[in-house]
Amino acid sequence: MEHSFSLKVQKVEQTCLFELSWGQGQRLAAQVDYPIVLTQIYQDWKKAYLNFYQSDEMRGKAVGGGVAELSVDWHAELVKAESRLTYEFNSWLRSAELYEIRAQLNQEGSNLNQAQAIKVFLTCTPIELDRFPWEAWESAGKIQIIRSPQKISAPNHSLQQKGRTRILTILGDDTGLDFQTEREALKELSKIADVEFVGWQPKQTASQVIENITNAIADERGWDVLFFAGHSNETDLTGGELGIAPGVSISIKEIATLLNAARQRRLKVAIFNSCSGLNIAESLIDMGFSQVMVMREPVHNRVAQEFLVKFLQYLGKHLNVYESMMEARQFLRLDKTHTYPSSYLLPSLFCHPGAELYKIPPSLPWHQRIRQVVLPNSIIEGVALAVTIAVGTMVPVQDFLLDGRVFTQAVYRNTTNQIPSDEAPPVALVEIDSESIAKRKLPSSQILPMNRSYIAELMERVRKLNAPVIGLDFLIDTPQKYPPTADKDLGTAVSRAVHENRWVVFGTILNEGKEASVNDANGIRNRNWTLQGYTESFPSYVELPESECRETCPISYLMALTQLATQEITDLPKPNTGGTIDLRTQLLDTIKTKLPKKGDLTALKQWRPLFGQQPIIDFSIPPDKVYTKIPAWQLIENPDANKFPLISKQAVLIATGNDERLGKAPGQPDRMPIPTAMKYWTEQTWMTGGQSLAYTTHHFIRRHLITPIPDIWVIALAILISKTAVFSLKSKSSLTPKLKMKILTGSLIGVVLYGVAALQLYITAALLLPWFLPSSVFLAYVLSATRRQNHA
Repeated sequence: MEHSFSLKVQKVEQTCLFELSWGQGQRLAAQVDYPIVLTQIYQDWKKAYLNFYQSDEMRGKAVGGGVAELSVDWHAELVKAESRLTYEFNSWLRSAELYEIRAQLNQEGSNLNQAQAIKVFLTCTPIELDRFPWEAWESAGKIQIIRSPQKISAPNHSLQQKGRTRILTILGDDTGLDFQTEREALKELSKIADVEFVGWQPKQTASQVIENITNAIADERGWDVLFFAGHSNETDLTGGELGIAPGVSISIKEIATLLNAARQRRLKVAIFNSCSGLNIAESLIDMGFSQVMVMREPVHNRVAQEFLVKFLQYLGKHLNVYESMMEARQFLRLDKTHTYPSSYLLPSLFCHPGAELYKIPPSLPWHQRIRQVVLPNSIIEGVALAVTIAVGTMVPVQDFLLDGRVFTQAVYRNTTNQIPSDEAPPVALVEIDSESIAKRKLPSSQILPMNRSYIAELMERVRKLNAPVIGLDFLIDTPQKYPPTADKDLGTAVSRAVHENRWVVFGTILNEGKEASVNDANGIRNRNWTLQGYTESFPSYVELPESECRETCPISYLMALTQLATQEITDLPKPNTGGTIDLRTQLLDTIKTKLPKKGDLTALKQWRPLFGQQPIIDFSIPPDKVYTKIPAWQLIENPDANKFPLISKQAVLIATGNDERLGKAPGQPDRMPIPTAMKYWTEQTWMTGGQSLAYTTHHFIRRHLITPIPDIWVIALAILISKTAVFSLKSKSSLTPKLKMKILTGSLIGVVLYGVAALQLYITAALLLPWFLPSSVFLAYVLSATRRQNHA
């Protein structure tokens, strides 16, 4: 519960009117004579104070202009003057006329626990009453004297603080002063607050100093605390003035618009560790500031430093401004009373009525700090993040970006001459294309489904060329009636290949998650001496096996596994027409028990998807480096082994070519839009299913498996990097057009360098790093930071 009072003290001639108000309209009023002697006692104290502290290190202009009387012990005089001032001041406040007011405060105080205090918002008129040390009132109870000016024009809009506390420190004219202590004390707060310094530097002109300070105040990121150290003075008409450079000062009135804008952003507290700040405090509270701390009298440089160090120590312990001020006053009163007498009487806190006393909030929990870093801080950042995430999760957009990325990779490979050239293609692709159909004069009825006698003839040619593994990308399901000998011819060809220990792999499809069985009834194949694997896959992605291929297996992986096994396992079981055990089971069991310690087969078996991501088909490699393309008609017309010397070392895939009449069913040609990267290498307009399977078979044999890093992952990383860059930019209170251009140019260069690095990592580390969306987020965040306005 808030325990606060409003106390107004008004001096009219030689009478003072006291009015205490609280709660829901409760009010007490009293009238007491003003002791004229109190004014003289104050003047005597001030004379002793100024004479004791008189030096070039006073943070204000010399008052009185005289030279101190060296024959007088001003230390002793000041101690006596202070005692008399505080005694007479409190004696006056103990007047009988004020009994009810004191009693009300005492009664309220007696009802509070030890941690609670009474806030008394004190308003004095005229300013002469404000000069008295009201904070030293010896009234019973726990009273916090917080001052409030009589005139307050603007309401207080205390915005909730978001993020770390931001403190702007203005270091003004340091003639005869030393701000190093202030700098170090403020830097100690860097663990819990962002502290930035601005102010006069040698060789700067007056206009440069003013521009730097005003730009800093107008920083659109806003400040929570404004701190000023230097010379200052009271001025009735301009709200006080601040010495910002030797011979240069600015009045509060001159920068009122900027200060008001800063207040509307988030500025709550202004601290003036300088001289004679009553006018400054009253003018700022009048503008709507939440609270202002000032020194009411000229203050010695070392006193200001001692006070500030303690004040900041307690502020750093998350005490509020008033508590920190009172702790620092107590330090001066108890620990430095002999060194700096009366110094504890100077600090005062002015506050807008009803404003909550400010304190640096404790550090946020880790999850809130992460949220603060990730969440956007501007409209541009928010739009960029929302659009990027939305686009990054749309499958068509992802496919489009992947296609463009692989195309760029193809161009990069070609430009940098990083095309694989040391090894022969591991796959031979025998295509039944339009020209082969024409040369064989196949009627339309024998194209879909494809004439199995023709497939058998191709198998015969491949067998005679000693191909170790033969894959058939045809669906062998129902018996074929035309030509009448079709099934018999293909069955004979398969039997001859198996008899010579060739591995024959049939293509099939998945039906409810299971491989549809290739029809055994037509005598073409048998599970005990041939293999089968499914041909379905996602466009642009390598189909990976599950459960070690026991139940289902992609045909590309099965062909690659078999091809490598024939090369690296010497006692591999041989396919034969007398087999009685499922051949795929035999193959997998043998590989499991006799897997070599090293080799391509071992590497393939031990390979696991990186980060659980499905690899992409790398169309950035030219097709002629992936497979040897053999039109079916050439294989039939030129069966000479010298014409096809590589087949004996290649996995052979017999498939349909680029003819729209070929496919799985009428109107469903076995082809798809050609990837842009593949089009870069060839003159094709379509890509066949056989070509896609040839690429994936190559990737398994060569273990060329490119892992795509999800856009969302890299976007998140880009946000963190962007935030770091933005925070770095935030350390600049002023961004000139030249600096903005340097930042934007550097960011663009960084994005380009990242793109080049990503292209090279694709080749050397088999990682596909997305470029467009993360780069867009990064540039949007940097652009948002550089668009920050700076007002002079």
